[in-house]
Amino acid sequence: MTQARNAGYIESGQRLIQPGKRGWNQHQLLLAAQRAELRNTGWPIGLVLQSPGLAPVPTPDGIEARLGRYSSGRTEDFWYFRSDGSYYVSRLFEEDLETPRFTSSEGHPERSIWFDVRIWRIAEVFLHSAMLYRELGIPPEEPYTLAVNHRGLEAREFYVSTPLRSVNRGKICRSPAATWTREVTQDYVISNLKSLVGEVASGLFVLFDFAQISQEVVNGIVDEFLHSRV
Repeated sequence: MTQARNAGYIESGQRLIQPGKRGWNQHQLLLAAQRAELRNTGWPIGLVLQSPGLAPVPTPDGIEARLGRYSSGRTEDFWYFRSDGSYYVSRLFEEDLETPRFTSSEGHPERSIWFDVRIWRIAEVFLHSAMLYRELGIPPEEPYTLAVNHRGLEAREFYVSTPLRSVNRGKICRSPAATWTREVTQDYVISNLKSLVGEVASGLFVLFDFAQISQEVVNGIVDEFLHSRV
């Protein structure tokens, strides 16, 4: 893992199941990474910047980038793209970096996850994975393995980022991580995005004392993501 041991972060890894003899050079990988960006937020997962110290750098077997936007001095985002088409990205939880937008009468948890933000990011990870392989020219029906994991969960409280949605306080996670891995295709991700997001989210949320968010709410947040443009 690239992030600090006690940090909370989402990570995703993907690889072609049968890469064969195909391969991509650093220029091709950089172009695909640039074109695969999803402009649904101001700081998308897999962001490609040109600023010195933040721009991707070539490596012997691909490209990689370390990004930070806050004053913490930490690497908040890390990703690499290899010549065989494998890709990895991790991002620190916004919950640990941003000032809460509201405080209830009970206050705000010191260590939390915001379920609405988690759903948004899971949706972003799925779509970004499909866009990367589309930009590499991978056929939309070709399978690849995708992992979506959340780490640094232990002792966090289940919460939300906005007063427009509410949850019961006191649901604490006692597990360090929630992991998910599955074989998918670009076509399957696009056609089944909401159900896939619900599957990953429910496996994450249940670790917080059996917390549940309905598929209807998941669908609404995914729709917000799909219709957001920055």
